[in-house]
Amino acid sequence: MADKIYRRTTQPSPILKSDAGKKARKRNVILNFRVTEQEKGLIEKRIELSGLKKSDYFIESCLYQKILVKGNIRTSDKMKEQLAKIADALKESEEEDFSDVLSGEDVIAVKTILEMLTKIAQKKGGES
Repeated sequence: MADKIYRRTTQPSPILKSDAGKKARKRNVILNFRVTEQEKGLIEKRIELSGLKKSDYFIESCLYQKILVKGNIRTSDKMKEQLAKIADALKESEEEDFSDVLSGEDVIAVKTILEMLTKIAQKKGGES
């Protein structure tokens, strides 16, 4: 025992700085992206005008605004993969209630794909 440092039994165990935020923070995941100086200025101006905190602005922008997606091979392949995954999950399930089969991410993916297909159908309907 002589080689150990004395520590009171009532003293809490040390919490490392890196571990401290994981328990206390509601949002403990960091998301980064790169922009040009001009884009940064425009984004900061919009954030200032919105009156929101930067993090709240980005969350609101990403989750609740309509985004124009231009279809290409990569997006259509991803849609096919996602739909195939969901179709397989539905085929394996014998239940009529699919809430246990589909995750929240699957429901969001289906909703996004349907929105994209609706926009495509509207464009084609407007052209003819």
